[in-house]
Amino acid sequence: MILDHLHNSSKYSELHPGFSPAFAWLKATNTETIEPGRYPIMGEDVFALVSEYTTKPETECRPESHRKYIDIQIMVLGQEIIGWEPLENQPLQVPYDEKADIAFYAGKPAGFELRAGCFAVFYPTDIHMPCVEAGGKQQVKKIVIKIRCA
Repeated sequence: MILDHLHNSSKYSELHPGFSPAFAWLKATNTETIEPGRYPIMGEDVFALVSEYTTKPETECRPESHRKYIDIQIMVLGQEIIGWEPLENQPLQVPYDEKADIAFYAGKPAGFELRAGCFAVFYPTDIHMPCVEAGGKQQVKKIVIKIRCA
């Protein structure tokens, strides 16, 4: 897991071949005006999912992981808490769904605040629990860039 400000994103371009085009797309995109939806960057290998939603109480959120994709989660507007823990030894709650590339876990991982202008990277070795309200429900806009790793 990585947590940093977007202005430091160039430091991470060497970590995976998909990171450079992902961060280049972000830099070239007006993230404040882009509409919710799916945006291709490199076909199915790198694409962006733009969403707007209301954060929820922790009790309504579930820890998850992915096997095929790395997530780069970028907060555009607002803030939320995202829980994080290493995947190892986590109690599985809902088995892996290959088509959706997701599995869900029991428990509540320790959280950190993702604020506007910041990003977090989650690898398949991480579980993460997004969408948790930070100091009360609020409307957020977030971009999740999916980068194929498997």
